[in-house]
Amino acid sequence: MLATRPLSGSRRTATIKRMQFAPLRLGRGLPPVTVLTLAVILFSAFVRLDEATDSALARESVGSVRGAMVAANGQTIVSSAPSGEPQISLPGLAPIVGYRDPAGRWHGLEGAYESVLSGESRRHGLGAFFAHLTGHSIQGGNLNLTIEPFLQRVAAAALGAHRGAVVALDPRTGAVLAIVSSPSCNPSVLATPAGYRHCSADPHKPLLDRPIDFLGAPGSSFKIVTLTAALDTETFQLDTVFSGADIFGPSPYFDNSEYPSNITTPGFTALTLSQALAFSDNFTFAHIGIVLGSNVLRRYARRYYIGRRIPFDLRVAVSHTLAGLANPSTAVLAQSSFGAPTDMVTPLQMAIIAETVANGGVAMRPFIVRSEELNGAVVATTKPEALGRVMSPASASNVTEAMSFVVNHGSGYAAQISGIQVAGKTGTAASGRDKPNAWFIAFAPADHPRIAVAVLKQFSGEGATAAAPIARKVILAALGKS
Repeated sequence: MLATRPLSGSRRTATIKRMQFAPLRLGRGLPPVTVLTLAVILFSAFVRLDEATDSALARESVGSVRGAMVAANGQTIVSSAPSGEPQISLPGLAPIVGYRDPAGRWHGLEGAYESVLSGESRRHGLGAFFAHLTGHSIQGGNLNLTIEPFLQRVAAAALGAHRGAVVALDPRTGAVLAIVSSPSCNPSVLATPAGYRHCSADPHKPLLDRPIDFLGAPGSSFKIVTLTAALDTETFQLDTVFSGADIFGPSPYFDNSEYPSNITTPGFTALTLSQALAFSDNFTFAHIGIVLGSNVLRRYARRYYIGRRIPFDLRVAVSHTLAGLANPSTAVLAQSSFGAPTDMVTPLQMAIIAETVANGGVAMRPFIVRSEELNGAVVATTKPEALGRVMSPASASNVTEAMSFVVNHGSGYAAQISGIQVAGKTGTAASGRDKPNAWFIAFAPADHPRIAVAVLKQFSGEGATAAAPIARKVILAALGKS
């Protein structure tokens, strides 16, 4: 064994210095690299990684990598601009799709499905960490919607620039086929403080998502609720005959000039319930409501989800009847029975009424998001869901017969389609302006319904002339006739 001798102080110091500054050889043929140089290289690499991470996170924060919204036919109808604002390719969808306000809050579907569209659920863990290090942003998920692009365009064009809404549902499933709100603001405008202030102050209320947020009197379209209660309780039948004050008044419960009988055909001294609906006689339905009583009318209204929160992808304003009163007066009951302002409804609510009759008396939950998709894989799917039975199948058949009579022989004449039986009901409602709000609800074909529609055209006149033609165009498009 060889003996070793400790180094003296000067020799130890020299050896340590040589160790500190001796070049490191990283491999044969590579130039020597000092510790300082290596540190600089590593620091530069870390800086680049940090910059890549910041860039990736910045793209995510502005929303430029948000997922898309895809129509029923596979067409991308909502995508994100580099600045993050939604880019919408279909008219009338902006209010329900939503926007980001100047404070960074998302609204509409963009807000309700923020975690999916932003990819928030995938931004944690090692996978996201290493993706960010390499400058890759986490792509948001997609929403597959039930919207039919062609039908959406037809509905938007039919309503035009008028204030109002159109809702079209598949009565068999509750799927939203088209949903139009007019007017609206461009999401890119709403992202700026000045643009948001301008849209908020607009008297036409372009930020109001009319299909689900507008509450207004339904006019005579509400008579379908009263008719449902009358027939399903077997208190009245379609051939029940009314005469005298029950069709011509006067009534002490409302302004008879504001709500006339609507029976203008000479020689009429009596009429059946079917005729009363077709001519939209207010006195007849006031009489029916009083006979039924407020408890019965309220019970059937609630079955239609009037007075209840409608389950939907977005929050829906709650409709009400009987002025929302637990113990309404006879005057309130009489007026609510024919759709006076003691009733307040949303267009989606009225579409559900049409859908329910079309579906044999069963109300279906409306939905617009068909499925959620991440990385090309579907992670959640919406299944059709019944909200409950509103009336018997026999009663639904009788209401359908009555609504068909309205189109064939009454106020719904403008919705007639050759070779297709349309079932519908007009509504003309107080608006607070010179002209009333026009309503029309309908479904077709009456024997095998494939579409249910509700139309609201504000400040435009009679439902028969202002709203029914719009519904007709939508029905034609849905049935492939346009």
